Amino acid sequence: MHSDIKKVLEDFAKDFNKKLALSVPIGIPKELFEAIRYSLLSGGKRIRPFLFLESAKVAGYPAPENLLNIAIAIEMIHTYSLIHDDLPAMDDDDFRRGKPTCHKVYGEAIAILAGDGLLTYAFKKITETKGIPAERLMQIVAVLADKTGLGGMVAGQAADILAEKGKFKDIKFIHENKTTKFIEACCEAGAIAAGKPELLEKLKTYGYNIGMAFQIWDDVLDEIGDEKKLGKKVGKDREKNKLTYVSVYGLD
Repeated sequence: MHSDIKKVLEDFAKDFNKKLALSVPIGIPKELFEAIRYSLLSGGKRIRPFLFLESAKVAGYPAPENLLNIAIAIEMIHTYSLIHDDLPAMDDDDFRRGKPTCHKVYGEAIAILAGDGLLTYAFKKITETKGIPAERLMQIVAVLADKTGLGGMVAGQAADILAEKGKFKDIKFIHENKTTKFIEACCEAGAIAAGKPELLEKLKTYGYNIGMAFQIWDDVLDEIGDEKKLGKKVGKDREKNKLTYVSVYGLD
């Protein structure tokens, strides 16, 4: 079964990447849009748009092709978060997916603006979705904005930074907010798109469990992972005194 789902994800990413490449915004100044394209198309498993589209299918949405703009918006939000997460003021990473990070190629200022541009453009993409009532689109915008903003990812990232300085001690809060709530939101958005509120809690729980497992395993890989396979430096959590499941509970 493991190999089956791996193949499904690989096939999805291959097809989704083609559609994503056609949706990258273009404009002036050229460097800004090159930085956006560089980051958005640098690879990745595309788990979040996959979970959104599959959740919509499970909830019975009849025309998944109508949801492409939302799936692309979700990946844009994710990419913005990675660009900002890699900055020297945050995690200070030089590599992402085996390639130099956005700020290493284009400089910090352009990287910040590329992230800002992706985040705001993502919500414009959602509004361009056809075939879904406006009320549902508003609900999708609300859940994504909440769980990738102050009600989730942004709060989690702030807590993660404060934990390095010994000012925050709740590892569960960090993982739930920094990683898990965005994945939850992707699954919830699928139920909203399909107009099936009765499935919201079940899909939310599914997303929660995947998100927590994903982040805990990420903590483990930072200790025992292969840098070539991961495409980034390992051991940084320990170096920066980060609060992780490994530091709290031990590797075993």
